[in-house]
Amino acid sequence: MKENKTNKRKIQGAETKKKLYEIAANLFAQHDYADVSVEDITDAAGITKGAFYVHFGSKDALIAELIAEQAARADIDYKNFVNTLPSDIPTSVAILALTEKIADVLIHSIGHENMKKVYQLLLEGAVDSDSVKGYNRELYALFSSIIAKGINQGEFKNTLSPEALSQHFVMTIRGACYEWCIRFPAYDLKDQAVEHCRLLIEGILA
Repeated sequence: MKENKTNKRKIQGAETKKKLYEIAANLFAQHDYADVSVEDITDAAGITKGAFYVHFGSKDALIAELIAEQAARADIDYKNFVNTLPSDIPTSVAILALTEKIADVLIHSIGHENMKKVYQLLLEGAVDSDSVKGYNRELYALFSSIIAKGINQGEFKNTLSPEALSQHFVMTIRGACYEWCIRFPAYDLKDQAVEHCRLLIEGILA
């Protein structure tokens, strides 16, 4: 009997956490992270603040989980996007198309204010950095596979490995995103990300 009660509490706890998580995700999709309070989340969920802190140490901890999931989901979207590209296009064109796709996601799905919060959480160590910027991210593998194809086809030089070059491309996009965050709205993220990646491509063309 005692074991059944324990299991029931665990199930209820998991359901409560899932509810808080889903409601928070919906609120953050509609508003900037900074504009959504813990009280907003608990009121929408019909749950007390105390119950919230049982499952999440803070609003930032919840945001960190959301960011990690969003990064993983975005990487799947990027991979699916690349798979829709014609197989016979130059790999340099594929890289620039992927760069444009990433910029679109950052601008339209995540947003300027939320990206600023992401950087803040990364600097504070509040986010699992591997899920966002770790070299084992699917995004790095995606760039690496495109670059490897370019090297094998003789389009790119092989002076650096595909893995090393993929890091340079991702860092370039991340740098453009940082500039976007601090210079918004005067900085065009998409144009600048594509331009800087084009410069990288020119440096590795065979």
